Amino acid sequence: MPLQILSMPATFRQIQREQWLPRQRIDELQWLRFRKILFHAYNNTEFYKKRFDTAGIHPRDIQAPADLAHIPITAREDLRNPLPLLAHGVDRKKLYSSTTSGSTGRRTTTYFDQKCWLRGKFLLKLRARLACGLKPWDRTAIFSEGATNQRGILRILSRCRTFSIHNPLKTQIRELTQFNPSALYGFPSTLQLFAGQRNIPPVPKIFTSSEMLEAGTRQKIETGLNGEVFDIFGCSELKEISWECPAKQGYHINSDWLLVESLESAQANGDGKAPGRLVVTSLSNYAMPLIRYELGDTGRLLQKQCNCGRGLQLMTPALGRSVDYFTLPDGMAVSPYAMTCAIENIEGMAQYQIRQTAMNHVIVSLVPTPDYRDENSAAIRSSLKEVLPGVTIEVNKVATLKQEKNGKFRIVASELNTNPPIASPDE
Repeated sequence: MPLQILSMPATFRQIQREQWLPRQRIDELQWLRFRKILFHAYNNTEFYKKRFDTAGIHPRDIQAPADLAHIPITAREDLRNPLPLLAHGVDRKKLYSSTTSGSTGRRTTTYFDQKCWLRGKFLLKLRARLACGLKPWDRTAIFSEGATNQRGILRILSRCRTFSIHNPLKTQIRELTQFNPSALYGFPSTLQLFAGQRNIPPVPKIFTSSEMLEAGTRQKIETGLNGEVFDIFGCSELKEISWECPAKQGYHINSDWLLVESLESAQANGDGKAPGRLVVTSLSNYAMPLIRYELGDTGRLLQKQCNCGRGLQLMTPALGRSVDYFTLPDGMAVSPYAMTCAIENIEGMAQYQIRQTAMNHVIVSLVPTPDYRDENSAAIRSSLKEVLPGVTIEVNKVATLKQEKNGKFRIVASELNTNPPIASPDE
């Protein structure tokens, strides 16, 4: 058994203790870890050595948080070719990885060493779930794109079972009722559908992530499922970034292992009240360091301390990436994530956008790669028809895709002024 797995109990005890440290002590610990990985990135990766040298800076120039602005931003586009970001001497085949298309329609892959993967994928999540009252022996239902059940260490840490969001709603409800979980984890849009159904047993703990959680959606889920909602903010490249505790005074940043910045626009007055562009540095991924990585989301950092007593800094995510639900002719609302998951593994697309022009008409515009074939278009239409029944799917090849006026790019966009219903009709 790998040494890192054997050391997990001791590592978790350390992580548990760190959340209760005073804010100042966590900030000091965070800065020490930041400086360590900054030097590592410069000395051991082709990407950051070149990036720093081009900018005319050296890690020793970064002496205090005020100096962070001198470090160039790492963009999602930089991850399109991850090899220069990998530390010298690591074997990519032995690393863990996460691949996502995100909100830009461009698939990227992030690699993790085992220690970072275990900490971010399991231990920090476990800390947050325990803080919300979840017990390791509680039955947890996870609704996600796939239905592959967790194996190994996650089964040891919690009794989890995964269910596919692509199954018919009646099937999902039947499976949920049979499993009878004490906790749910999934997209707000999926859990909102459950909340509109009858005969679903109460679920005390409900965890939402991956979509913006509006106050009205939270209330519908809590009322319909007779449980308490805890929202989680994160991304595939960095795993969980922040999470709500029962005090609900903001989102606790995992600031002992992440450094989060909110960069205000030039139009902001500098009081910290306006949401800024979020950039995050991982303090534990030595296999593929990410220094000041821009998420594409916005949010505010809060200076107050939570009443729960944790020293972890608070933040509030804001509406960053713009994604739209599609409302179909029968009134059913389809999450943008259902659509991106349906086609993101189809080859031949450098970038794509799915746009709804009418309730029964959707256009997929894509920038093709040299190996794109006509059968790829057929695969796109076939895959989308499964999640958009009764809708005509048009596929167009284009040279470039336009951004929104605010500079953002929406992979899924609707031109209709419709609000998604609480529940999907019977299938």
